[in-house]
Amino acid sequence: MQKMVLSETENGLFQAIGVAPRVDREGVQRTDKDGTPQWTVETLRRPADGSPAEVIAVRVAAAKEPHLTPMCEVIFRGLTAFYWSMETRSGISLSADEVVPASAGHSRGEKAGE
Repeated sequence: MQKMVLSETENGLFQAIGVAPRVDREGVQRTDKDGTPQWTVETLRRPADGSPAEVIAVRVAAAKEPHLTPMCEVIFRGLTAFYWSMETRSGISLSADEVVPASAGHSRGEKAGE
């Protein structure tokens, strides 16, 4: 698996569609290596270059479910892309250290609650 850290400012705008627990095949919520629950944040990504928008999912670990208003602009901190390959399948998955609403004064370098 290959990993690449992505820019917070050069990947266009992300709008939250919804948040759901990331679950395994038995329906049990997955956790990260520290035991923190993982969430899937489904977003509408609008690329900076004006190319067509696309729906993408980003995995985020957080003690509580991220509270995001539908279609609000969000910022992913520590956004990372992972290239994976299993037998005849391959793809890219995205994860982030944190997701915060871009509104309420949260700029791309400011933490939620500041």
